[in-house]
Amino acid sequence: MGWKFPTKRRWEIWAKQRYPLLHSQSVQQIVAEFDEAVRSATQLRRNGATAARYPHRLLHYRDIPYTNQAARVVDGLLILPNGKSGKLVARLPTGVVLPGRLMEAQLSYGKIALVCEIPDQPTLAKTMIGVDLGVNTLLCATDGITALVISGREAKATVQWRNKKLASLVSKQSKHQKRSRRHTRLQCRKYKLLAKARHRVKDITHKATRKVKDAFPQAQVYVGKPFNAAAQKIGRIWAQQVSSASNAKLIAQLDYKTTGALQVNEHYSSQTCPVCGERQKCRRTYTCKQCRYTAPRDVVGATNILRIGKQGSLHPSPYVPTRIVQVHPTKVSRKSPSSSGGHPASSS
Repeated sequence: MGWKFPTKRRWEIWAKQRYPLLHSQSVQQIVAEFDEAVRSATQLRRNGATAARYPHRLLHYRDIPYTNQAARVVDGLLILPNGKSGKLVARLPTGVVLPGRLMEAQLSYGKIALVCEIPDQPTLAKTMIGVDLGVNTLLCATDGITALVISGREAKATVQWRNKKLASLVSKQSKHQKRSRRHTRLQCRKYKLLAKARHRVKDITHKATRKVKDAFPQAQVYVGKPFNAAAQKIGRIWAQQVSSASNAKLIAQLDYKTTGALQVNEHYSSQTCPVCGERQKCRRTYTCKQCRYTAPRDVVGATNILRIGKQGSLHPSPYVPTRIVQVHPTKVSRKSPSSSGGHPASSS
């Protein structure tokens, strides 16, 4: 008889005996992820994808999952059982209350992620807006009357700062032996750098989408579907900026902060005049050669995306936004002060 792949239950029994310091539910979750990866690779190989590889790397560190049968919150304390090694107890921040039932906890490098079950409460949309995503302009939103333009310079500077520092650390790492003490210290610095940049970008995108929510409450959002095909025809510097844009994060945040975000085709939305329908290429300011309509290119794109979402295609119309408001995502207001996020080059 030929060799048979062990069943999931056999993997669980083996793993529980080998790692008694983990909770049984955590072991089952890890085995389930490994089993899914193996079966996925097997299916891909059967379909002709010879480049698909089975899990082969020995991880020195991995995230530990805890199900709702293991993790629990008692008197502001998060309790994570770990088999024979005891319990890991972490205190929740003061004033933080879980919005729903705790479903899963993920112990990661330097942080704990909690997943809660929140009942869905549908809300009716009061207005419809179009959103155009970009790089220099993080996003532009309009309801056809008012256009909100949010600068993306800070997010762009953060990404450039991250790439520059990361290239320097990688260059230093290449001169040392892998797993050596110096190599490990540089690896820790790299993880810290990436986490810092990720937190800054997350803070910027959250504050930007919050400004959209406050300007257009309970709005149905039509956002241009991101595509990176244009990045293949431009220089490497611009291609890196376009590919590093936080489009997916912005769409996800708009989806849960508003009544919903629907992606529409945005081809030629920033090149078509919303008044007469003339198509031409412009830089930051769009000036139509036929009807002399002038507006920021992002406002033109957001206006056309809104019409595509409402009508299904581009339709010229003399009704365009008459009020344009330009803001920065992290600008502190005197009425509602918040963290500024700091300058990307303030520290490393």
